[in-house]
Amino acid sequence: MTISSPDDTSNGLEHRPASPATAEQAVVEPLREAGRRSRVPGWLTAFRTRIFTGLAAIGLFLFGGLTVLVSDGLTNGVDLAVTRAVQSIGVLGFGPLMIAVSAFGFPPQSFLLVAGVASILWLAEYRTEAVFAVVASASAILTEAIKAVIARPRPDVDLVTVLAGATGHSFPSGHTLFYVTFFGYLAYVAYANWKPGRFRTAVLWICGALILLVGPSRIWMGQHWASDVLASYALGLTYLVILVQVYSRYRFGQASPAVTVTPTG
Repeated sequence: MTISSPDDTSNGLEHRPASPATAEQAVVEPLREAGRRSRVPGWLTAFRTRIFTGLAAIGLFLFGGLTVLVSDGLTNGVDLAVTRAVQSIGVLGFGPLMIAVSAFGFPPQSFLLVAGVASILWLAEYRTEAVFAVVASASAILTEAIKAVIARPRPDVDLVTVLAGATGHSFPSGHTLFYVTFFGYLAYVAYANWKPGRFRTAVLWICGALILLVGPSRIWMGQHWASDVLASYALGLTYLVILVQVYSRYRFGQASPAVTVTPTG
């Protein structure tokens, strides 16, 4: 309830209701406030490029090796043993946690997640980051293409416990690849663009936790084998490194400031 006093009116002051944009500002303002331009020396940029290139190569090599092993059926025994071990974990709350972690990777949640994050970044004037967030999520297309080629069946209900919800082929894990590329990219954006603080720390911890837990969650739910998950971690690393390299050159290679912070208040 708004109360205006005679003194307020005589002094030319008046109380106005909150602007409709207040809710929007509450979401995007922390991003604007966290923004900063990180200038990295040329030698350090070159060093990071070599490291990233090496990581991409390692990830691709591991993925290729696992693909060969899976195609020849050489991982079946280990996969079965790992699944039974993970599903035997009886820690209180472990099951619900695994289900909750995987929930973000199923449609329509995954589509809404990508659209929501990209929209928030766009409204916060991180236009380049918003576009690359969509590109990061496009790893799902790569997943479906590989699944069609390998055509590995999902875990059998006669061998392990299988929770309903997954269809199609098993190799590689779409959830894991999506989490590594999408949440990995968001973590990099937070680290490279935002000032150290609680907001950035929260983003890094949340993204890191989701990436680490999605693999075990897919195994616990009986919807993927361990080799499916490991292959997606490896391929996701390659995809993420390439994406980060392209994004960094495009974003931080520009002459104009990366982010414009508009003071408020």
